[in-house]
Amino acid sequence: MTHPPRAASGARLVIPSASLIPSTWMAAQPPEGFYVFNPAIIQLRKRLLMAYRVDFGRSLPARQRTACALCLLDANLQVETGSVVALSDTITDGGANHYDPRFLTVGDRLFVHYNNNWDTNPNQIFLVELDPDTLEARRPARPLIFDGQRQPVEKNWMLFAHEGQPFAIYRIEPHIVLRLDIDMPGAVHCRPAYRVAWDATRYGARYGELRGGAPPVRVGDRYVALFHSRTAPRGRMNTSAPATIATVNRTGWFRAVKRWLRERLDPLRYFGGVYEFAATPPFAPTYLRPEPLLHPDAEERPHRSTAAHLTPRRVVYPSGLVRLADGAWLVSYGVHDERAVLRVFARHEIEGGMGTSPSGGAS
Repeated sequence: MTHPPRAASGARLVIPSASLIPSTWMAAQPPEGFYVFNPAIIQLRKRLLMAYRVDFGRSLPARQRTACALCLLDANLQVETGSVVALSDTITDGGANHYDPRFLTVGDRLFVHYNNNWDTNPNQIFLVELDPDTLEARRPARPLIFDGQRQPVEKNWMLFAHEGQPFAIYRIEPHIVLRLDIDMPGAVHCRPAYRVAWDATRYGARYGELRGGAPPVRVGDRYVALFHSRTAPRGRMNTSAPATIATVNRTGWFRAVKRWLRERLDPLRYFGGVYEFAATPPFAPTYLRPEPLLHPDAEERPHRSTAAHLTPRRVVYPSGLVRLADGAWLVSYGVHDERAVLRVFARHEIEGGMGTSPSGGAS
């Protein structure tokens, strides 16, 4: 792509899933059997790249049904003909399933990182370097190893490069930043570098804990990043219920009834928010948008059930952020685990808190 994307502020574009599926994967099932969502975007060499998750539905065993692909987008945000790459087919040493890719650039080097969901305990995040011309994996995937105590499942580290050095936002509140050593061969060791306490409890009380999302983008003296949060259904069955009730709870008909009710009355909801942090160590947060940028109920309702989970959900899942030449922002996100969406926001909608401290301040 030799020209910047052209789209009016507020424009929302749902990318047709059939245009994103590599031709070699079509042999597995018809296009309508796939779920394509959680797209990440980045501008590199005057091109707009998009990576995304492809679920094969229920046609394959659970441990072989999720992959990543890439494509190029033209100036009208349409998939360039012949640009779709079956990225997962080129990855070695990176596990059987590849979930939720996101981009990282370090100098002129291009990377994608993804996770293996529940395939291992603890799960694993992998980093793979790509050939920027072919968009295929250039080297084997490398696991990210956290030198410290971690949770059994971690999927949402936000990687970014500052002054040529790769870092990762490990946690948003408190703001914990890791330093990545990508120059040594083998596993990538990630060591705690900075920790800043700040208060995001007001937002979290309404919309859930702040979790990772789209990798940070530098704008002058600050970084802008998107995160996701979620609120759980209020009426979940108590896990310590008597054995008889627990048995009924596991029956197919009862689960179907619960799913139907929860889908309509109280689904799990994901939101997409914005925060900023200083572009100098220790990378202290400087702004938190008080309301979500992305709201699940603003999107078209789910079209069908998915194979990704059993619990009904309303999902907006931000994975990519690009600042356009006119100052507007292009956001890429998944909706309801079934579609990939691009949306343009005016500068003030993303950067509305310029010079404003987060609620509670930072220390």
